[in-house]
Amino acid sequence: MRKDNSEFITGFLSESGSFVRNKDYFAYTELDDIACWVIARGLDNDQEVESAELAAKSVLGYFLQKPSISRYRIRRYLQEAHRVLQAESHRVRLKASLTVVVTDYARVRYGVAGNTRLYQFRNGRLQWQSKDQSLAQQMVDGEEIAEDALDQHEERHNLLSYLGTPNEFRPFVSKKLPLYDGDVFLLATPGLWEKVNPAEMQDGLQEAKDPEAWIDTLEDVLLSKQEHVVQNYTAAAIFANKIFKTDPQKKWRIIKRVALILLVLALAGGGALLYKMKEAERIADAATGMFEYETAGDAFIAEGDYPKALKAYSDARNAANIVKNKVQAALLAKKIRITQLIVDGDTAVKDEQYAKALDKYDKALKEMKGRDDFNEPEILEKKEKTQSYVLVMQWKKEGDLLFEAQDYAGAEAYYQKARKLALETSFVTGEKELRTKLDEVASKKTGIDKEKKTLDGDKLEKQGDESYAAQDFEGAIQSYTMAQEIYQEIGVLEKVLAMERKVTKAEEKLNPPAAPPSAGASAGQPPVQGTSAASQPTAVPVNQTAPVNQAAPVNQTAPNNQTPSVNQTVPVNPAAPTYQPVQAPPVVPTNQAVPPAATAPTTQPVQPPQANPPATANPTQEEAAKTP
Repeated sequence: MRKDNSEFITGFLSESGSFVRNKDYFAYTELDDIACWVIARGLDNDQEVESAELAAKSVLGYFLQKPSISRYRIRRYLQEAHRVLQAESHRVRLKASLTVVVTDYARVRYGVAGNTRLYQFRNGRLQWQSKDQSLAQQMVDGEEIAEDALDQHEERHNLLSYLGTPNEFRPFVSKKLPLYDGDVFLLATPGLWEKVNPAEMQDGLQEAKDPEAWIDTLEDVLLSKQEHVVQNYTAAAIFANKIFKTDPQKKWRIIKRVALILLVLALAGGGALLYKMKEAERIADAATGMFEYETAGDAFIAEGDYPKALKAYSDARNAANIVKNKVQAALLAKKIRITQLIVDGDTAVKDEQYAKALDKYDKALKEMKGRDDFNEPEILEKKEKTQSYVLVMQWKKEGDLLFEAQDYAGAEAYYQKARKLALETSFVTGEKELRTKLDEVASKKTGIDKEKKTLDGDKLEKQGDESYAAQDFEGAIQSYTMAQEIYQEIGVLEKVLAMERKVTKAEEKLNPPAAPPSAGASAGQPPVQGTSAASQPTAVPVNQTAPVNQAAPVNQTAPNNQTPSVNQTVPVNPAAPTYQPVQAPPVVPTNQAVPPAATAPTTQPVQPPQANPPATANPTQEEAAKTP
């Protein structure tokens, strides 16, 4: 195989410059025995269709169907790309400049339409460059302007021929050019060759060891010019380090064999007859293939495999052109157009360009109206599903706006609605995105709820602190308990423990522990039945006199071993600033008469007793003192 016995290395870059969109495109393919490189520059302003990409892919597609280095085939590649741009010109007329290079690894041939360029360098020097199809190039050829003025002339973009032209399309295709080891090729769009001249290209090539290094150098040179506006620029370098070596003897043997055959035919007078026979055979094969390809395309349409149907219809139309069946070619062109619209719609859906997909499906439905060779209900279903996708994304966008405005409830409602529709229409990508959005909303809402509950807990804790300060311990306990429940719910363990401590403290204030019994109480005298153990002797303030409510005179001596009545007030020794309990009198028998009072009761102070240590009243004596 030629490729394995040669060495071709490719490097490229394509940048948008100062613009958002890059209307340049480069692509290439290397087969076992032949290779093809394509560079294109879009010349229109269509916002949906990239004319350069469409044209380059069309050339490569037809090349892969029938790879060849022949001039006829290369011209056909360019013509097919030209037709594709014309067929896709719906909103605006699609236009593109394009250069194609084909090699069999030993020789090279190129074709040009517009003003994209090809340069060949040999031994580090510029060997030749392609010619633009522009008015400026025509002026150079007519010696009206100097050749070195071409790259900056005002008519350099005034193209005489290009892909998509409404006039006659006349691309240029070169002859076969021999290759030598070390040859270098450069493909460039106007954005590069306008700012980097051939001398600068040569200088950069001197130090470059590979295509990438050379391309990077050319980009540095371009950017160093510091232009206010940098156009889209694309460059592709091809290093033919080793070419395929053919056997010279084999070449001469082929030439001799062909010459011998021609001589025999000429002598036999059958040269013209043989040619006609071969041509008739080719046409017959093409006619047969035309119907076979069309039948295969119809079968693919029935199966819903539109990419394969598109290829089959294209082969059928090529066969129709060979047999010069214009009617059949026109019918096949209509099928190709409808199929291409469906394929473009499916591709747009896959690329998530739903508005573009709807446009393609609408056009396909319009084109197939009244036809029975296309499945119209299937395309309607594709359109309806795409409309659902558009609605899902619209609701998602509404939800995003509400989410940014922190209206999480509203955003969640839109996301839920959009996710439901995505599930119903098997919109896997959209459903996944919406599930992620709903998770984000849930996270935000959880955080807000926790913050709100934290504030509620802090408020209740503050109320508890205020109640505690006001000695409303029951209210404090209630507030602390409610705050503790809230903290427990949101998992703030620190606060839960703090509330537990505050509740315990408030409960201790509300229910203090019982006081221990008095140290002066007699251990051997139990309280009298019916008398409270907590009863304490009556304390009389110092120097205070109370009336004696007894019938007997104050100075009357009580019976033996009896103390004065409990109701008498005994002055306490002023020297002792303490309360002295009065000794309770013994129980008086019921049959003992009490001497009547002489006259009205009088209030006299009781003589202060001797200073004695304070005594504690016995509970039994207190109870007896209350008995009349």
